[in-house]
Amino acid sequence: MLYLTILILVFVPLYPKIPLVGVSGTFVAIRLEDIVIALIMGGWLVLNFGRLKREIWGQPITRSLAWYWIVGLVSLVSAIFVTKTADINLGLLHLLRRIEYMGLFVVATTALSSRDQLGFAIRSTLVVAAIVAIYGIGQLLFNFPVISTNNSEFSKGLVLSLGPGARINSTFAGHYDLAAYSMFPLLLIIGLLFHPGKGKLALIGVGSLVYWAMLLSASRVTFAAFFISSGLLLWWLSQKKWLLLWLAVAMTSVWLSPQLAGRYRELIPKVFAAVDEEVPDALKPPQVAEDRSLNIRLKSEWPKALRALVKNPVLGTGFSSVGLAVDNDYLRSLAETGILGTLALGLVFLRIFKQLGSGRQEVFSLAITCGLIGLLINAIFIDVFEASKVAIITWTLLGLAVKSKELV
Repeated sequence: MLYLTILILVFVPLYPKIPLVGVSGTFVAIRLEDIVIALIMGGWLVLNFGRLKREIWGQPITRSLAWYWIVGLVSLVSAIFVTKTADINLGLLHLLRRIEYMGLFVVATTALSSRDQLGFAIRSTLVVAAIVAIYGIGQLLFNFPVISTNNSEFSKGLVLSLGPGARINSTFAGHYDLAAYSMFPLLLIIGLLFHPGKGKLALIGVGSLVYWAMLLSASRVTFAAFFISSGLLLWWLSQKKWLLLWLAVAMTSVWLSPQLAGRYRELIPKVFAAVDEEVPDALKPPQVAEDRSLNIRLKSEWPKALRALVKNPVLGTGFSSVGLAVDNDYLRSLAETGILGTLALGLVFLRIFKQLGSGRQEVFSLAITCGLIGLLINAIFIDVFEASKVAIITWTLLGLAVKSKELV
């Protein structure tokens, strides 16, 4: 299964989100990556059928995943037939996609049998990250094509180019997805730079490209999440002396990235002196532009999710019931699967952290652990675990990280 798992880590980030078959009544589409993953998972089931009950089902994380899927199914049935808040076709598609993404964790836990194989997986991940970064930078500098799914028109597979002030997305659905993906290779590179071995210059080169692409994506929440998670990684690697320098790098990066700096300034409230009501409008200070993305969350998306939770606190209103975006994965989970589903999902993450934190600590598992922490911070403002490419790569890397703890 090693090469099929590597295929996922190579193909999914590099292949653009070109739709194959659209789902009626929505702009959700089945893509080539879904077919590739279905074939891989089908082959895995055939090869590992005899081990399912004896070995694989015996793993606590696997059982937690299964319980989450079962609760999700019960929630969806309730939403379709009781509260009537979800559509059967779209709801089932969302459930199947979660099984697809999270099932790759189980596949990846059977992919490694040696440290050499883990090294091959790491090298493949970093090479792909470099290609993704180069393509994204090329969108800005050389007008490379852009395929996005940020709205219903773009999701049809339109080939576009970046407009003035637009942020790069490389082969991903949007700039947020690219930024979230970039955290994993960057954290791996930081860990490897403090690990004995050759190729430090190559690591610095790849890291510089990926970091540049992250800055060009101008995702302020991901940028903050990355520096928090990378600071944790430096702490766990006993490299605390680098933390002040790392903070200086973060501040300098914001200063050198006008678009990112501008987006952070939108969060800072501006205080003006009182204005005389008799002063003509033309002489009054200009109004500060509002933070549109934050206002959409506070005034529309988050209240919508809370209203859905109130309708059915235990099971929620079903997958897909809160629309395309909530921009908060925790509220989305509560809205769609209720308290029961959110607790089941929380148990999955708790058991993953427990497994990754046990036994011998090594660079790969530490980097992926910090990457997961970064995504959980991201999830406060982005539906990052519903972003298909990010979710697929995340669950695959988590599976490899858990398996790497067993290798000698």
